[in-house]
Amino acid sequence: MAREPQDLWQALSKGGEVLATEEDYEHGYKREVRQDLQQYVAFRIGKEHYGLPIADISEISKELPTTPVPRTADFVRGIGNVRGSVIPVVDLDRRLGLPYTESDPALRRILIVRRQDELYGLVVDEVFAVVTIAPEALEDAPGALGGPRGDYIQALARYEGEILIILDLSTVLDPRDFVARNVRTRRSSR
Repeated sequence: MAREPQDLWQALSKGGEVLATEEDYEHGYKREVRQDLQQYVAFRIGKEHYGLPIADISEISKELPTTPVPRTADFVRGIGNVRGSVIPVVDLDRRLGLPYTESDPALRRILIVRRQDELYGLVVDEVFAVVTIAPEALEDAPGALGGPRGDYIQALARYEGEILIILDLSTVLDPRDFVARNVRTRRSSR
């Protein structure tokens, strides 16, 4: 005996369940969307994972040629040209005081960030994700991480079982630190 194919809608409605229709979804279905979630660009320097708010990043670029600038701090790689704008380029590993580690040049990127209407380039080993983090998931840095290196940390978060260090861009790019500390000023010969 061959069964006649039943209309799926009729088969479901015979079960006695109340079925939602397109009209129900158009009129009254409300999906709650959190407005306080923040997105961060996650990147790697050495074996550490870091993040910056996506709003602070203008673009992500492959490495670009730089010209060294005399009398700048050792973490300033030099200046580079990004579409006609000359920007300082910073080795972020040196800026954070991290030991040098070999990285794959094909993965290395420069984060072009904006701080106080100025563009800067931050050299990182790899950009690996854009992550969304709820404010309650951000943790303060432990008090033991004080001093200059601890000042660079805005918050900590967890991403795929790893700690993501959210950097404080205003401290990382403090212009007072860009001039080499051992530079002597010229004295007048009078």
